[in-house]
Amino acid sequence: MRWLRDALWSEVMSGGFSGGLFPREADLMKSYGASRSTVREAIDLLRREGIVERIQGTGTLAVAHRNTMKLVEAHGFGDSVQRAMPGTASRVLAHEIVPMPRAAARRLACEPGEDALLIEYVGYQYGQILGLYSNYVRFPQAESVRTTPFRTHWYALLEKAGITIGETDFLIEVMAADQLLAGILEMEVGRPVLAMEQVIRDDAGDAFNYAVLRSRGDRMSVLSQAISPTFGIRKG
Repeated sequence: MRWLRDALWSEVMSGGFSGGLFPREADLMKSYGASRSTVREAIDLLRREGIVERIQGTGTLAVAHRNTMKLVEAHGFGDSVQRAMPGTASRVLAHEIVPMPRAAARRLACEPGEDALLIEYVGYQYGQILGLYSNYVRFPQAESVRTTPFRTHWYALLEKAGITIGETDFLIEVMAADQLLAGILEMEVGRPVLAMEQVIRDDAGDAFNYAVLRSRGDRMSVLSQAISPTFGIRKG
């Protein structure tokens, strides 16, 4: 039953069901070679997790969606970051000058306690909460970021501030949402959160931005793709 739940979960999150409407139980039984009781138990698990919902007279609907972003786009590169993150909006929780924390100072190669611009915000896509994001920006780059209106996503803000991204580093882990984070992200305590730390460097190679990123695991995933350097080379 758990394997079927995982298969259906993957289908839901990747948009595999047209219009979000689940197939009939009989169709799922045939497609997955499962018994009616197994199908019903798997769907009930998804319902309890908030992934699907039974609507009287309609059937079972997928009510969750996961945004999949290529890793190169998560870094701020790609053909168009704006096209990669459509429908984004931000609600700023903090926008102030604070002493640079030790963790941020270590990654930005500066002194703890020096002035830093903290911008903490909740990110949305099409009205759904994606995550909580905290950015520490060192001066002088912080000066232009500080006076730039922030409406959509972080990379758009940096672009409007006239800052070119030269390089970024990501540390990606998984954590469980504690009570405080769960309240902000409107999710259950203990649910998975995609936890990331990021360092952004400008086109001169100077680290200026340290970010702590917490995204809902049911609404965000990162896709990494790589091509072998020997792909397409015919061996003689």
